[in-house]
Amino acid sequence: MKHFKAVLTGAALLAVLTVPAAAAGHYPDLNQAHWAFDDMDRASNLGILSGLPDGRMDPSGTLTWGQYLTMLGRTFYRADYEAAPAGENWDHRGYYAALDTGLLREDDVLPVSLDTLSAPINRQEAAELLYRLMPEDADSSSSGSGWWWGWEERDAQKDLSDWDSIPEAYQDAVEALYEARIINGTSDGTFAGEKTLARADGTVLLMGLLETVDNQHYGEEVTVLVHPVDTNGTAIQPAYTATVHVGDRYTALEDPYGYDFSDDYMYSFSTVSTEVTVCYRQLTAAELAMEDAERKLGSGEMTIEEFYAQDFWLKFQGENSRKYQLLFGDTSIRRFPDQATAQANMTTVTVPVWKLSGGKKVSSTMSFSVHAAIAEDVKAIFTEIYNDPEQFPIHDLGGYSWRGDTATGEHNCGTAIDINSNENYQVRDGQALAGSLWQPGVNPYSITPGGSVVRIFAEHGWSWGGDAWAYDSDASSGYHDYMHFSYMGM
Repeated sequence: MKHFKAVLTGAALLAVLTVPAAAAGHYPDLNQAHWAFDDMDRASNLGILSGLPDGRMDPSGTLTWGQYLTMLGRTFYRADYEAAPAGENWDHRGYYAALDTGLLREDDVLPVSLDTLSAPINRQEAAELLYRLMPEDADSSSSGSGWWWGWEERDAQKDLSDWDSIPEAYQDAVEALYEARIINGTSDGTFAGEKTLARADGTVLLMGLLETVDNQHYGEEVTVLVHPVDTNGTAIQPAYTATVHVGDRYTALEDPYGYDFSDDYMYSFSTVSTEVTVCYRQLTAAELAMEDAERKLGSGEMTIEEFYAQDFWLKFQGENSRKYQLLFGDTSIRRFPDQATAQANMTTVTVPVWKLSGGKKVSSTMSFSVHAAIAEDVKAIFTEIYNDPEQFPIHDLGGYSWRGDTATGEHNCGTAIDINSNENYQVRDGQALAGSLWQPGVNPYSITPGGSVVRIFAEHGWSWGGDAWAYDSDASSGYHDYMHFSYMGM
């Protein structure tokens, strides 16, 4: 079958987006746990997919012909799409562009017309559209990267149990896309070609084809207009033009001074990238001080010894020689030798807290013992927690506690604090070791991963036992101590 050849040729692949693509988004009905989040969010970032007026992405919503032709036009022949007649309805432009470019044909097997653009599109129809857009040298027996991952070659006629029931008009498309790993069978081993596509399904298929195209153009130069914004979406400097390469991650761009790339979404430039919004987070005072110190170190204005003696290290999580110097008076010492020495370095601090009484939060104070060198920092931390709008309630606090000469934790050092121990248990692979539960968002005393307590401690260079020693804060696997905050990350 002769393929549609208007895909990414010449200026078509550099067609300018009409509006800046949004930064990685937050949608009320689509979070990072959704199986299609990455593809749908990236499609939104590239200006391919639009959300609904209320901000939802509607991943389970039915995908219509009009929606899919619009998405295809925005991706593979945007210049033609933008030049096509607008028509009387929002989805007419996509239909006219598909006709003008030859994606849709006279007497087409595909059952679409101006009158049926609101009808749902099914899997075999979407496959036919993508097949016509597929580069001729890409419809091989496997994807170009398959050998790298050790994938076995696919055979659609053998693998898909309903192959014989797929209409002959769609078999070439299904075979090519299946064997190129752009489309998969269903969980029961069938292709299910007449199954209606949801918005998530159609987006994933489209992005799979775009990935195939991008792989063929990997390393080619593209010119993009970059809009740097902060995590609130506010511009932090004027937009600028940059020359990048297909496949480069957004991190290839130079960070604006005082900011760092927000690495929640590690997207890369595509053949259709011409205008992007890149999100940056503002550096903390410690990070900015480190950046300035690194510049001085590189220019010879600062020695390596002076670099590692800077106070900004005190605000970084984990162990370092500057913390050792502060706590033990020596950059090579990381623990007290005995209880008497430890006790001599402790002091009692009194901090403001919120407590629950009769279902209401009431102001109070609590006292506990910590290392004297960090006493003011501890008081500042709890003052910030107290002043935060969350008003996290606290009913017990634990600080310094000598737990034996061989103990490896930081309670011996007076640099660890436990909060609400019963409701923030210590657990290994789902089995409780101390405390009874951890129910963030349900139990008011349980510490929330994204809440004020974790955030404020982190800003002061403390680590949270909820995720410090595991991939994430999921209690079902790994070791977690949700009550525990430590200055040196132990």
